[in-house]
Amino acid sequence: MKRAFLIFALLGTLLLDTAWAQQLSSADIVGKYQIVKGVNPDGSTYDGSLTVKSDASGGVTVTWDDGSVGLGMIEGNRLYIGLVFEKRSMVMAMTFNKDGTATGKWILRTESGVGIENWKKR
Repeated sequence: MKRAFLIFALLGTLLLDTAWAQQLSSADIVGKYQIVKGVNPDGSTYDGSLTVKSDASGGVTVTWDDGSVGLGMIEGNRLYIGLVFEKRSMVMAMTFNKDGTATGKWILRTESGVGIENWKKR
């Protein structure tokens, strides 16, 4: 009996998380963010800030404080961003958490390894 209850409780939690993830829209993530953790593929760290705005495409425009601008598409609770950084293509995948933070990874064309970026809404 306990086992069945635990299974149903786990399934309920997963369904609630999925339901929340499916409801994320550009209105939910628009705002200003602080980069609370940035790690380059070589292990060096960085910080900064960025702004997320709604875009006419139905996605969002992400503008970093260094002037980089990306176009993002929302899928569930994830934001996928394409941009050009230092004349090279870059792709990011950010997961938005219920507490308003976002955690993600990125890759930069011609550079080996994966970078990390974590955001906190201001």
